[in-house]
Amino acid sequence: MTIKELLLQEIENTPNELLEDLLGFLKSLKATPEQPLATYRELLERIDYLETIVGIRKGLDEFEQGERIPAEQALATLQHKFGIPPRS
Repeated sequence: MTIKELLLQEIENTPNELLEDLLGFLKSLKATPEQPLATYRELLERIDYLETIVGIRKGLDEFEQGERIPAEQALATLQHKFGIPPRS
């Protein structure tokens, strides 16, 4: 598969809300002299934000498909495994 095909496949599977956010980010990279580019740090923060949103959405999708366990069950397993007493 080419990079273009992989990118198109990712776009197909991405919610419109994230695509709009990404489009705004890309437009900021093509800013005119009247609109200076965001600082490098701001760009990194924006990328981190987008990666976080994508990760959360993937996790929710996996949970809905039954691929994950509920948080309460996971916490109980960790408490048992590490001998953590229950909160009172």
